[in-house]
Amino acid sequence: MKYTTHNSFITHECERLAIEPAPIATNIQETYSQCNEDLVIEALLRAMMHRSGRGMESVRYMEIGANHPVQTSATYLFSKNYGAKGVLVEAIPTLAERLASVRPNDVVLNCAVTNTFDETVEFYVHEKNELSSVSVKHISKFSEFGGEEGIVEKLTVQNVHINELMRRYGSDLDFLSVDVEGLDADLIAAMDTVFQPSIIQCEHGGKIEAFYRLFGARDYVLAGITDVNLIAVKRGML
Repeated sequence: MKYTTHNSFITHECERLAIEPAPIATNIQETYSQCNEDLVIEALLRAMMHRSGRGMESVRYMEIGANHPVQTSATYLFSKNYGAKGVLVEAIPTLAERLASVRPNDVVLNCAVTNTFDETVEFYVHEKNELSSVSVKHISKFSEFGGEEGIVEKLTVQNVHINELMRRYGSDLDFLSVDVEGLDADLIAAMDTVFQPSIIQCEHGGKIEAFYRLFGARDYVLAGITDVNLIAVKRGML
């Protein structure tokens, strides 16, 4: 069941401009991702599924750096509203446990994903766990949230190379979300071109041109940019 809620932006603007709102209410659609990207992805997937004669319940996704099962989730909307299933990857054990509890229909993997073949990596847990990363340098950029001083724990976690992860679980993905705090471009660059998710979302960190070139070389079209993420679609899927 989809939910909508009152659009307070319209109410505010109508009041500010001293005009009456339209007689039929305009509501805000249900969304869970950081900058409403899931609504963009949903629209793209619905068009792709329609053209291919598939139902939305057949959508296969993978979320690397899943963090919270609902808030800022790139995939919760598809799981909840369509019964779609996929793989959620999270390095912090407590967060992985919560994901497994709330998202029982998904495969939850408790590990880090990098472009190295090391069996384990050091993972730095920030008090704002969304900022946790294998890169202290990346964490230090977020001075407004305490930066490096906000690191509360260092974990040794299992590491899986991006291509091994894709070989096991990602050979036929409709949607791949990458959110690994500063290493998104490294993972995309290291991913073998044999793996071709229809849609890829990742954090751009302001490096739009670098990602534009990276995805263009892999035959993807830059289809959307938000303040945090970019969305690339495999050429020919639009």
